Amino acid sequence: MNSHTCPVWRERSSWGRRMGRIRCAGCGRWFDPDPRVPHQRYCSRAPCQKVRRRLWQREKLQTDEDYRRNQADAQRSWRESHPDYWRTYRQWHPDYRERNRRLQRERNHVRRRHPIAKMDALALQTHVTSGTYQLVPYDPGGIAKMDALIVKIDLISAA
Repeated sequence: MNSHTCPVWRERSSWGRRMGRIRCAGCGRWFDPDPRVPHQRYCSRAPCQKVRRRLWQREKLQTDEDYRRNQADAQRSWRESHPDYWRTYRQWHPDYRERNRRLQRERNHVRRRHPIAKMDALALQTHVTSGTYQLVPYDPGGIAKMDALIVKIDLISAA
């Protein structure tokens, strides 16, 4: 039986003609959507379905507290049952290990040039008083900025 006489092929091809072809949001190819999936945006190819699932999971993690908690619990459980995973991975993947070390050195170098903001920075310095201040955007290149703002700061608490 060839594809032109196969009832399933005929049925599917008529679905596509009825519904109209749409462009896949993953790969950009045209495909015939399944009429049982009203808002289908991705074709059935494995890479496109992987993208669709990844986007679904990202949205679910942002909007569903129970899902987020369950995922965290599952990850914690996996880490507890595989305590040596990363040590073994680094041992067998020296390229990964070297790349990680190089990136960490770069991060450390940047931190030395530009100190990381600290939560208690004001507590270590002299007391800030209420008054009018000039607020200038920070530029790591040291170039003078023309867009300074004048702000009034009223101290609410000296804690």
